[in-house]
Amino acid sequence: MSGSSTPIDWTPMIVGFIAGFLSRLLYLRSGRSHYPGFPSGYVSQIALAIIAAMIGSSIIVSLKGKEFTAATFLTLAATQFRDVRTTERKTLEQEENLILVGRGAGYIEGIAITYEARNYLAMLVALVTSVATAEFHLWGGIIVGAIALIVGEMFMSGPRMGELVDVEPAELRFEKGSLLYVGPVMMMEVGLPDSRERYEKYGLGVVLKPKNARGEAALWNIAQRQAIAHESAAAVGVQKDVGYPEQTPLCRMDMPGGTGLAALSILPVERDVEKLIQAIKRTPVLESGKWSRIHNSMRRQSAPRKEERPSHG
Repeated sequence: MSGSSTPIDWTPMIVGFIAGFLSRLLYLRSGRSHYPGFPSGYVSQIALAIIAAMIGSSIIVSLKGKEFTAATFLTLAATQFRDVRTTERKTLEQEENLILVGRGAGYIEGIAITYEARNYLAMLVALVTSVATAEFHLWGGIIVGAIALIVGEMFMSGPRMGELVDVEPAELRFEKGSLLYVGPVMMMEVGLPDSRERYEKYGLGVVLKPKNARGEAALWNIAQRQAIAHESAAAVGVQKDVGYPEQTPLCRMDMPGGTGLAALSILPVERDVEKLIQAIKRTPVLESGKWSRIHNSMRRQSAPRKEERPSHG
């Protein structure tokens, strides 16, 4: 073997790495899931982004250099990202005991799956961009990389509750002395007079009306309603402490009416109903109920009954 081998063109790897890294950084924000929220969390996610982008962008260079062993090793290394989901799940589950209104198991699993998928997406974007750069040179790679970033972001942006339900302010009141109602939906029994006074003075209530069968199916999902309660508390705060279940934000279905309506009651710190509505609309639809549908034959039959119902007991 002589030392006159063709020099390696590192441009495809560099452009691919930048595209893959940017793809991961685009989603590295805490606005949707409130995680990560500390510098250590960001450092770990950035480190994973660098590794994912490096793996994706290195494959084409390894293959062009006929380093098939290195390409195989990089592919095997990519499979280790399966552990990311487990790590994220454990971290978020440990946080649940420190949060007054937890995310719930369904929301946690959705966040963990998303973080795992984001690393694979970063590798894919880096690979596609590096291949395009190798075939169409620098500007061709940049254009393909930009398209891959946009398509990847569209692919990973799942539906929000605002696409499936209408959210409207509703009257919060008590019937029969201690039964808390939000609009037509009975929420719970509030036994302590002090708690009832706080709900009457500070409480907020909203009604969630499904736009279609998918919206109603999402509302029937217990994990989805827990995610809604968590996002609501994160947006406007909650006047709650440990050991006071009556002050916990609650999202419940209209039972036994079976109309498909849901309602949420909350004792907020910031009494801003519009902010509360926007938080509910921005809540992501969880994987467990994303494609489910319910054909409710009781909805139309129950609607007249609800309209005729007096507003007070």
